[in-house]
Amino acid sequence: MTVTAVSGDLVAIAAGVRVELWSASGAHVGWCEAGVHGFGTTDVTAMCFSQSGRYLWVGTHSGQLFEFDTTAFTEHPSFITAISIPVAAHRRDAHPDGSPIVHISRSSATEMCTIDAAGTVVIWLPDTQLGKLASLHSHSKVLHIAHGASFVKIIAGQLWAAWTMYPSATGDHKRCVVRIFDVSGTVAVHEGERTWTLGGDDSLGKVTSGCSVPSRPSLLFLGHDSGHFSIWHRDKHELLDIKKVSLVAVTALCGPSRFLWAGFDNGMMEIFDVSSTNWRVVKRWRGHRGTILSLGLDPSSLWTASSLRVFSAGADLTVRFWDGLLRQDWISESPSAPARMSRAVDSYCNFSPLKLGIFTWNVDGQNPEQLHDSGPVNKELLGSFLTSLVSPDLVVFNFQELIDLSDLTLAARTVLFATRTHDVTGRYSHWLRVLTKAVKRYLGPDLDLVHNEKLVGLFTVVFARRSIKSRIRDLATQRIKTGFNEAYGNKGSILLRLVLDDSSFCFVNAHLAAGKTHPAERERDLIEILDANPVFPRPSECTREAYVGGGDGTQVSDAEMIFFAGDLNFRIDLPREQVLRTLTSCDSPHLAFAELLPHDELVHLRRTSPSFRLRSFSEAPIEFPPTYKYDHRSGSYDTSDKQRTPSWCDRVLWRAERPKSVVCESYGRFEADISDHRPVAASFTVQVRKADPLRREMAYRSAVHDWAKVSEGLLETARGYYPPGV
Repeated sequence: MTVTAVSGDLVAIAAGVRVELWSASGAHVGWCEAGVHGFGTTDVTAMCFSQSGRYLWVGTHSGQLFEFDTTAFTEHPSFITAISIPVAAHRRDAHPDGSPIVHISRSSATEMCTIDAAGTVVIWLPDTQLGKLASLHSHSKVLHIAHGASFVKIIAGQLWAAWTMYPSATGDHKRCVVRIFDVSGTVAVHEGERTWTLGGDDSLGKVTSGCSVPSRPSLLFLGHDSGHFSIWHRDKHELLDIKKVSLVAVTALCGPSRFLWAGFDNGMMEIFDVSSTNWRVVKRWRGHRGTILSLGLDPSSLWTASSLRVFSAGADLTVRFWDGLLRQDWISESPSAPARMSRAVDSYCNFSPLKLGIFTWNVDGQNPEQLHDSGPVNKELLGSFLTSLVSPDLVVFNFQELIDLSDLTLAARTVLFATRTHDVTGRYSHWLRVLTKAVKRYLGPDLDLVHNEKLVGLFTVVFARRSIKSRIRDLATQRIKTGFNEAYGNKGSILLRLVLDDSSFCFVNAHLAAGKTHPAERERDLIEILDANPVFPRPSECTREAYVGGGDGTQVSDAEMIFFAGDLNFRIDLPREQVLRTLTSCDSPHLAFAELLPHDELVHLRRTSPSFRLRSFSEAPIEFPPTYKYDHRSGSYDTSDKQRTPSWCDRVLWRAERPKSVVCESYGRFEADISDHRPVAASFTVQVRKADPLRREMAYRSAVHDWAKVSEGLLETARGYYPPGV
């Protein structure tokens, strides 16, 4: 178990029986270290710095409390060898012997609070006559709550605690109960509670974390191991709302000023704008390689450095610091202030249109020769797609199931012996020759092959006009396997990054988990694909300004424009018979599509789930029939024993930092019938930017000037919520 505490320049990290102090300001050039000894064989379970930042309070698994004076360390930060930090106070009698200390915090500007697993709450009082802050030598008051709380924390002056109640006490199901206490008096006054059943497929889970957010002072937020947030009224103690934000556990929460920060079991961190009921994800990134153990705030930075530092501690045994005000994100192109930066980009960039075509098709293992050995809809497929594009500059082909995944011998040969440069089946090479020939025939000799990439069943091919190809930089690819526990790779994605002038692109070719009953697996696939970090190698310094949101180009989300295409396998959540009846009985196809689309999983998740990774993506109106599943060489939907429900499995979506920079000109399907999927294609006009360095510098200075006013307001909000000492 790793425990972390921060105050100003001091970082305390405990693992086992040892606590070490580090100087955060020297983290990148060599840290000073001071060992703290004297705990015997009992592990450290909780820590907190006192209001002054001078004393470090430490609680142990045996129920002991220590108060260490860090003055020696702060006065000699240049020591290379560890120095012993003296014990200023030690109490064995404040808590029952053997009851682990589970929480230490500053309960007010002058008081400290310690809580143990047995439910003993000790409020340590200041010595007002001598003007001294609370210490282990001072008087205290002892209060009690029920033992065995799985979560306990002082939040905005109130004690919030949660317990798990097992079947022996509650009947057939485990239950979780949250209780709120007023601890300002001599007893813990029970002010409210809420109970719910644990264990359902999408039910609210155990409480793992909690915080308040200064910009929403009437609310309190709890995180749950089910991936939910619960939102509570702080004074009325009412549960107001529940939001599913992740498929993995929320493990840490923090509210610096205007946004809610969250850490997750998979090491991801997210920042939410909670100013309205429809939450918006402001930023998402991988904070640690492993579980986020804690998120915290250093309020002293508000008063000593006019900043607001957030720290995170991870299971990777690292502590990292973040700007709680998001200065750089506000100044750069960030969702934090999209309208302002959109105007700023217009002021220092010149734009040129790029014509883009994207094609996606799950070919169900069919050989390209079958295109020419069957009817006109197959022979004319590539020509129909390419001639539908108006003078394209960039064409991206995305294929899934290029090899027959049901042929285990063929698939095994590909898994075991194929490399990026060696095609053991010849299937990829064959398709590449067919595509190259078609592009030259229908679009002329001016388009050249830029890159092709393969993964078992997946194949991405990019062609570009020569004038465009010469302007492409930082091209990189990555392959992410998600099928069969990531070993077999029959599902997954190919990611391709490139920079054109000063605009960055990422093209995703994805094949997500199949099956009408597996939407959660598809969501997990999306998380693996879009949250992987790092995905790409770090790009060259000269293209740094092409990436957005403070990113460095190593993640998918760093790209200014993302195009996400493939067999996404999202289904229509209706009975097959009802879907078929709607498609055939409506007065027009468009009325049928309008009736079915609200039941499309992808449409539903984008509208309702704040955590859905494609929520911020756009899709053109669907005005074509479901693309799956057809009988081969037929216009009939699946007549096999499985009787699959027709669905729009094959999609093209996009996300742009500046929404107006991407316009979808067409979105439709083609009628080639050699596969059980119909091909889908989209064409776009994209505005590619080229920055003028002088004008950009002027815009940046203006943004910095504007930020000075904005930051002062944010600091005032935070200072009002976190007064000195809290």
